[in-house]
Amino acid sequence: MNQSPYNFRDWKALVPDIESVVRQINQTAILSVGITPYTRIIPAFFLNNYSIYTIHRSSDVDVMEEYLRMHILADHHPNIAKKIHGTGYLIGNHVFQSFLKSFRPMPKLMFYTMTDKIVQDLNRLHIPWIGNDPKTFEEVKYKGTFRELTKKLGLPTLPSEQYGREAYLGSSFEELWEKNQGAFVVQRADKETGGNEGTFFIHKKEDFSRCIEILKADADFQFVVVAPFIQGQSTSMLGCIMPEGTLSGPLQLQLIDVPESLHGVPANGIFFGNDLGFTAWGQEIEAQAQKVVEGIGAHLAKQGYKGIFGIDFLYDKKRNQIYPNECNPRFTGSLTVHSLMMLELGLPPLELFHLMTHLNIKSSYHFEKVKQALKTRLPCAHIAFSPQNIPFMNLPLLAGVYSFDPAGPALSYKGPGISLGDIKGEHDFLLIDTVPSMKTAIEQKVPRLFKFIFKRSIAKSSYEIDKEAGYLLERFSLSLIEAAKENTE
Repeated sequence: MNQSPYNFRDWKALVPDIESVVRQINQTAILSVGITPYTRIIPAFFLNNYSIYTIHRSSDVDVMEEYLRMHILADHHPNIAKKIHGTGYLIGNHVFQSFLKSFRPMPKLMFYTMTDKIVQDLNRLHIPWIGNDPKTFEEVKYKGTFRELTKKLGLPTLPSEQYGREAYLGSSFEELWEKNQGAFVVQRADKETGGNEGTFFIHKKEDFSRCIEILKADADFQFVVVAPFIQGQSTSMLGCIMPEGTLSGPLQLQLIDVPESLHGVPANGIFFGNDLGFTAWGQEIEAQAQKVVEGIGAHLAKQGYKGIFGIDFLYDKKRNQIYPNECNPRFTGSLTVHSLMMLELGLPPLELFHLMTHLNIKSSYHFEKVKQALKTRLPCAHIAFSPQNIPFMNLPLLAGVYSFDPAGPALSYKGPGISLGDIKGEHDFLLIDTVPSMKTAIEQKVPRLFKFIFKRSIAKSSYEIDKEAGYLLERFSLSLIEAAKENTE
């Protein structure tokens, strides 16, 4: 295996006993389990007793195997792998259980998000695990209860109203338009949903009719939250609950409903990536967001929650105010690139602190200095696109570093890569995160297909990216769509 491109000993200024901390973590064999392996790579940069279990072999798995132990279900049991669409299904499978028994001692399984069913299965099977019991985050799990909590805690709260099923289905466009003084947003308040499932932007009567039609057909729907549409930016901030308090990262711009990423999917608030170099707000907004993250963190800590979580915000540029919109009690889509940025800056990533608190490892780290360091920015961004109309991989795409010549325009593959440090040139970028192998089927029910990582800013707003990044997304996606068509003809 290749040596990590980063040296954890460089973190001594913030964590003086870092060698002892890493040695203690390494005393526990950790197996991170999930469908998307690349987002789980960060601990491999500083641990040697860490491995990943995933379902399918992809191009980036081939690259990652040079740096850590990877276990791929499809390599040995392809027929079983075809039936696995979520982590919960995996735990109960006899092949996976037999695999775990081959370890001595059994590793602790690490999950990015936990459900009651996963916890029940793990405990029933006596499998040790790292994560948070859903009982610790019940109040923030759904948008409706989260907004009630922000009000109770005296935090900035987006003006909104919750409606039961019959009340909402019986309401009119004109009534809600007048109440919200214009365009409004409808979100499921009683269910964890992705942006393309549970969010509806209502700018005209046709949008409202479509929303009513979809929700009326959903027998599970019980409550929605209706709020005014905010003109501004969609943002997020990472948090990590430690015994000393809550650490947090910088406020990150979210890339939402980017046209080059949608491929005809309705623009219903779909998250496609982040831009850490974009800051269209002042330090007072950063401070407001940090106060919210610390307030929610303190509340979650009392419930027994530990480690990483994230808060989504809406930045109202007109009022220069930021509103918390949603809490994600898990590893979020913004975490990996923030951690890659930390590593590139010679700073410890949030995953280190997450493992420290979950494994009860004592350290003499400088809490306030770490809080400040985690706010450091490096211009970088990541963005994905929808797999819509790309049901099959019929191009031999390799994960790694590509170079774009805007004068051509031409693309060239420069070689394997897994980190920001592998991006050298001004027009280089990383193509990674479950890049499907040739001749494999592509899941259509997921919102995103792999990602482009740039060592520069690409955003003009939450909804618009620069011409070069837009061209790259369009070129790759159109090539994939055309190749998939050739396969079916």
